[in-house]
Amino acid sequence: MKLRESPFINRRKKTIEFYVHHVNSTSAAHIALAGSFNHWAPDELQMTAAKDGFWKISIPMLPKGKYYYKFLFDDRMWMEDIENPLREPDGVTGFNSVLTV
Repeated sequence: MKLRESPFINRRKKTIEFYVHHVNSTSAAHIALAGSFNHWAPDELQMTAAKDGFWKISIPMLPKGKYYYKFLFDDRMWMEDIENPLREPDGVTGFNSVLTV
């Protein structure tokens, strides 16, 4: 499968797809997506390990705007989307990834 950019806005399906390519499906027990679009809830949007060895999730299209997000690995480590070059300081010691719809 061809690797897609993350996040990928799929206007045809009216979804937004997020991918974690740099962590194979056996490197983490679970990965969650959290951001300003779901009030940073760490247990709401669980990613799925794909057969091709990466992680993915698809969410419904969001209203136009600017959103911030991160991935949570095994309920312990927050990480920005390194596939997405758009990021801003998170106000602590790291970065939030930026999604503009």
